[in-house]
Amino acid sequence: MHKPIIFMLRAGVMLMLFVCFPGALMAESEPLPQLVLPVPADEHHRTYLGLQESGDGATFEVVEIDADILLIELFSMYCPYCQAEAPLVNELYELMQALSGSEPKVKIIGIGASNSDFEVDHFGKTYDVEFPLFSDQDMAIYNALAGAGTPGFVGARRDAAGGFSIVLRQSGGFYSAADFLKELIAAGAN
Repeated sequence: MHKPIIFMLRAGVMLMLFVCFPGALMAESEPLPQLVLPVPADEHHRTYLGLQESGDGATFEVVEIDADILLIELFSMYCPYCQAEAPLVNELYELMQALSGSEPKVKIIGIGASNSDFEVDHFGKTYDVEFPLFSDQDMAIYNALAGAGTPGFVGARRDAAGGFSIVLRQSGGFYSAADFLKELIAAGAN
């Protein structure tokens, strides 16, 4: 067979897997990179994350987040898909909140790829995002997480050493908040 035909067949199979099984991009268990973020000024966000410090220039490591499973959304204020999917991600957050008090503790944060603090705040206010969002103007976090476009998701579970291990990578959105949450919890349980 000709190389272009083989390439097209492989690309078609990958696209089909992605469309039919959007969570098919599961990761081998690999450690979540060390990510340092500013402590949120918003007390509700600090409480949600389980942080004790105030947000006066202090930073924290993502490993300090009080969660058994952590979902990191990679978004951009300028991404029309991220804008369209914001209500679905908000629904996912609400479903996670409904689990609070039960096991496992599932939390979500958002990373604004190539976005300033102003742009991230604007996105959060425009789309009524209640979970913490952080800017990543230089894309250092996005690159550390091996981002592959926006929206994207990286799911991690608490490991035996107290850190997080990546259990899910998904480039692109999802169609059902409830199904995606089930998939995330199942990946976190393995």
